[in-house]
Amino acid sequence: MKPKLIALLVLSGLALAGPQDNSLIIGAAQEPRVLAGDVVSVISNQSIKFEIENFLFAPMLQTNRDLELIPVVATEVPTVQNGRVRFSNIRPGVRRLEIDYTIRPEAVWSDGRPISTDDVALWFEIGQTRGVASTLVDFFERATLRVRDARNFTVTLEPAYFYDLEVHRAFYAPNHIMRAEWDRAKEAAARTTEVARQAEIYRNFFNQFSNPQYLNSGRMVYSGAFTLTRWVAGSSLEMRRNPRFWIKPPGGEERYVQRVVYRFIQNTNSLLVAILGGGIDAGSSVSITFDQGISPQLVNRAQGRFELWSVPTPFFEHIEINQFTNVQQVRDLQLHDPRTRQALTLAMNREGVVRSFFDGFYSVSHTWVSPQNPMVNPNVTRYPFNPERARQLLAELGWRPGPDGILQRSVDGRTVRFELEWATTSGNVVRERIQQLVAENYRQVGIAVRVRNAPSAVVLGAPFRSRAQEGTWTGLLQFAFSMGQADDGVRSGCRDDEGRVIHIPTRENGFRGLNFGGWCNEEFDRLRNQAVVEFDPTRRRQLFARMQEIWASELAMIPLYFVSDVRVFRVGLLNYVSSTFASSAYPTIEPWLIGWQSRGAQKVYDQARYGQRIR
Repeated sequence: MKPKLIALLVLSGLALAGPQDNSLIIGAAQEPRVLAGDVVSVISNQSIKFEIENFLFAPMLQTNRDLELIPVVATEVPTVQNGRVRFSNIRPGVRRLEIDYTIRPEAVWSDGRPISTDDVALWFEIGQTRGVASTLVDFFERATLRVRDARNFTVTLEPAYFYDLEVHRAFYAPNHIMRAEWDRAKEAAARTTEVARQAEIYRNFFNQFSNPQYLNSGRMVYSGAFTLTRWVAGSSLEMRRNPRFWIKPPGGEERYVQRVVYRFIQNTNSLLVAILGGGIDAGSSVSITFDQGISPQLVNRAQGRFELWSVPTPFFEHIEINQFTNVQQVRDLQLHDPRTRQALTLAMNREGVVRSFFDGFYSVSHTWVSPQNPMVNPNVTRYPFNPERARQLLAELGWRPGPDGILQRSVDGRTVRFELEWATTSGNVVRERIQQLVAENYRQVGIAVRVRNAPSAVVLGAPFRSRAQEGTWTGLLQFAFSMGQADDGVRSGCRDDEGRVIHIPTRENGFRGLNFGGWCNEEFDRLRNQAVVEFDPTRRRQLFARMQEIWASELAMIPLYFVSDVRVFRVGLLNYVSSTFASSAYPTIEPWLIGWQSRGAQKVYDQARYGQRIR
């Protein structure tokens, strides 16, 4: 029997097990670099990490598909009306916010230990420690914790941001598992003043609780609807329903999925074959590409087997540009000059990209703000495909065609060739094809592209993405990040209102922050620092409008498009549903509700409310 046929038969057997043994097999085009112990996302900020951790850890409060807050670990949603939310004035236009939380008495870890304020305190201590390169810098800079007893605590946010009652960041870490090692890591970090060495010590701390070997030993604990039972690196990850999870779905938990298996197939063509072969019950939020999802190859064979939906997401596909002038290649190519970034955007046929790959479902974006966000400014500077204008800008910057047609210029007696490094996630067919198309666009204006792709765990891992200052990537880095309705522009921010560089990852701040390319604009920062504390929507809209004008004028990044995902799941699978914003973009929120109709699960959410059926 041929190997390919054997593989298809095996995959078919796996899929048949889904409803029969109440399991679910999910296909993903990314594998997490780490899970569980990376409690403030120092090592990895991957979408697949957050998607899987929805099964493993319960939030204090959950944003559901309808953007309503529901309590999970907490007893109730804090509001002004129930006395759990209090505002006070710091100075004119700036307020302090206090939020009271109570942990449910029945909320326990998977080993039976109660979730307590000791766990909350550990999470805060970790996130606020210098040298810990958390992505939640804005929150930890403003937040203080007051523990009142084992179940009650108060978070004070000063200043209060306009979204603080929509996005509750407070979380927790297993104190009885991680505390002793954390104290040892702190002691080791205190023995050095070198920030980079401190960051390395803390990364090692997180990694020891996050790698497959540790998690497979059974020593980690979980608070979510499922627990991790086995992770085969490069292949699959298995979870089973947590009998100690306190929220019970309607009709009894035995009617809902009992086992979840993720299969990691990073080449999206191979993932599509696995779906067609019957080896996958549902696609992850990081799954096949959109053009594959609407292809006749899938659509014609899906009828009666799979549901196919297009769901707008908050994920902003874009290209970061390294603007750290201490990096030789950045200075040589003048990537820190807005005219270079404008030329790179004008030379890129973005309209052709969305036409070629997305069949009219997508449109070119012009800033980082989603068109579905009421704060969007539709009147910013736009950069239609214009190779001639790109050539003019590059000529103004001193570039001239070399013997092979590639631009060159003289720098300190050296001849510099315009060869641009471009990194993205390998195996993502659309991103790799975009690279090919745009590389040809760039060649026509005299720019050479050097592709440097790697698996998502590498490209999106903090040691690579967050260290552009050290030249880990020197040109372009393409990926997507989530921009919710409560977005505040932090990914393009630089300085806080005291002038400290806190949003750009640098050696000096322990590589904290989300502004990976290092763009910095004084007016943008000033407006952003005003906007985040502005609770009047009209005034905030004015501030955001000007911020978007500055962003688009200087092109902090190259905007591509906002992603609409294809959601693929087997007919009869219920509540594996996504809507657009915040955590609801993942189909794995409220995972205790995911189940098979044939096993008696009840439909709570209907994908038809949040997406468009594909043919």
